[in-house]
Amino acid sequence: MNKALKQFTVFSVGALVLAGCAPLATDTQVVETDTAVSQEATDQVRDAAETEASTNTDQVAPIAAEDIQAGAATQTETETLLVFLVEEEKLAHDVYTALYEAWGSNVFGNILESESTHQDKVMELLDLFGVADPRSSEVGVFQDQDLQALYDQLIAKGLQSAQDAFEVGVIIEEKDIKDISFQLENESNPVVVTVLESLRAGSENHLRAFNRQVG
Repeated sequence: MNKALKQFTVFSVGALVLAGCAPLATDTQVVETDTAVSQEATDQVRDAAETEASTNTDQVAPIAAEDIQAGAATQTETETLLVFLVEEEKLAHDVYTALYEAWGSNVFGNILESESTHQDKVMELLDLFGVADPRSSEVGVFQDQDLQALYDQLIAKGLQSAQDAFEVGVIIEEKDIKDISFQLENESNPVVVTVLESLRAGSENHLRAFNRQVG
């Protein structure tokens, strides 16, 4: 594997502490519950808005073939990192698909479309570099063995409970932001930089949405 890729981090996952049953609600607790429901609805609206904002951020200008040749001296490393990145974005999409089906939380459903857009933008770059699509058409299957191991680990955690699933979202988005930031530090091609900055902005929005669920 390319030495640059070895610097990527695979996060470990923690265990869930289950809460006990609550007593019957008093009138005050009912009011608090209504407030919590209202807050949850507000959070869902905010999550949807941030997802839309991240999708809008993804709408960068069309990439011209001649522009992609800038910074050709580092093209091989760029291609290697982009191949990893498109599979990493596929991992996010595949995990969120499974967790949405398991728990039905809107935060996963809202982010799915944006994750598809992220893959499309990376593939647009790879197409212009003349690099074949490395992604498997099968959900949960990856060429990169580190990503395969991470996917299996995150799915196992996320299917334990809804809270674990939200924590998985935090892990994925923090890793995406870390990896994209690393790529930006080593990228000189302005076209690639523009796309990577767009993807990072989207991941930052997703991270805020998952952190509200965890908190």
